[in-house]
Amino acid sequence: MDVRHLLLTFVVLTHGLTTVMWWAAGTWLGLSRKAALHWLVASLANGLALTCMVLNDGQPGTTLVLITGVLVTFGVISLRRGLQAFLKLSHTDSSHFLLASGTALFSLAVCIPFGWRASGIIGSSSVIAWVLLRTAIECFEPLKTEFQAGIAWTHSGLLLTAMTLFTGLALTELGSATPWHWVQGDFEQTQFVLVIVSLILSILSAFVLGYIVVTRLVRRLEHLSHHDALTGLLNRRAFELLLDREAQRLQRFGQPFTVLMVDIDHFKRINDRLGHAGGDAVLRAVSQTLQAHARGVDRVARVGGEEFSVLLPQTLHEGAGLAAERLRQAISQINIPWADESITVTISTGVATANDSLEALPSLLRRADDALYQAKAEGRNKVVSAPDQQAACA
Repeated sequence: MDVRHLLLTFVVLTHGLTTVMWWAAGTWLGLSRKAALHWLVASLANGLALTCMVLNDGQPGTTLVLITGVLVTFGVISLRRGLQAFLKLSHTDSSHFLLASGTALFSLAVCIPFGWRASGIIGSSSVIAWVLLRTAIECFEPLKTEFQAGIAWTHSGLLLTAMTLFTGLALTELGSATPWHWVQGDFEQTQFVLVIVSLILSILSAFVLGYIVVTRLVRRLEHLSHHDALTGLLNRRAFELLLDREAQRLQRFGQPFTVLMVDIDHFKRINDRLGHAGGDAVLRAVSQTLQAHARGVDRVARVGGEEFSVLLPQTLHEGAGLAAERLRQAISQINIPWADESITVTISTGVATANDSLEALPSLLRRADDALYQAKAEGRNKVVSAPDQQAACA
C-alpha cells in the first residue's frame, strides 16, 4: 500500500468518525439538530474534498480540482450555519445560498467545460476565505462570553489559518500563470503536505466544536440537577446547600440570615378545578413573581408541590418581615390568564431568622414551618414571623 492509499484511508476514517459523531450528537446527546446536521454536512463535504485531492494524485486535471473547491465551499458554509444555530446568531441563509449556488454554477457549468482551472480556483478560494473570515469574526465574542477567551482565540485562529491558506492559493493563481505545485507537482512532497495540513485543521476544528458542545451539555446537566424543571427556580437540594453555607457564615462571622416558607393558598382547589395544566400555569406565574420581586442577593427555590422557600442573606427579623409582606402583595396582584378566565391567588408565609450560631438548621426550618401553619390557621394570605431563637429560649 503506497502513501496515497494510506492517506485516503486516514481521510475516510477521520471524517467518517466525525460524521458519525455529529449524527450521534444530534440524535442522542440533545445537541441542536440543526447545528448537528450542518456540521455533519460540513464533515462529509470536507471529507469528500480531501478524497478528491488524494485521488487527483498530483495531476493537473481541472475537474477534480474544481469539484474540490465546490465541496470545500459547501463545507465552510455548513460549518458557519451550524455555528449560527448553536450560538443563536443571526442567520444569513440568503447570502449562503447565493455563494454556494454561484460557486457551484461558475465552477461546474463554466470553468470545467472551458478548462478555466485558474479562474475556478480563484473564485472558490475567495469565497471560502471570505466565509472563514466572517465566521471567525462573528463567533469570537459569543464563544468568549459563553465559554472562555482561550476557546474563542483557538477557534478563530484555526479559521484564520485556513483562510490564509485559501487566500494564498487564490493570490498565487491570480499572480502567476503557473498553478500551485499541489495541483500538478510531486504528490509525495507538496500535495501530501497540503492534505496533511488540511486534515490537521479539520481534526482540530472538530475537537474545538466537540469541546464547546460537551461543555454546554455538562452545564445544562448541572443546571438541571440544581433547578426545578417546571419553574426554573432552585430545587430543594440546591436550597439546602445554600442554607448550609449561610449557617457556616453565621457560625464564623456572626452574619444572620432569614428563611421564608411560602405556600400557595387553596392550591388543591385550583388543581381540581383547572386540572394540572392550570396548576402548572399558576406555579410558573407565582415563581416568576417571587423571583422578580426578590432582591438580587436573595435566592428563591421550589421545595415542594406548591411550596416555595426564599433565603434572605444578612437580613434580620424586621427587614425580613417587610420583604415577605412585599412578596405577598405582589402575588395577590397578579392575574393569570387561563382559558376564558383570569386566575388570582394568594400566599401564606412563615418567617424565621437565624441569629443564633448554636441553632441547627432543622430547628430553623421547623420554626419557619410553624409560622407558616399559623398563617394558614389564621385565615391565609398573611405573613407570620416566628420568634427569634434567642427570645424563644429566654
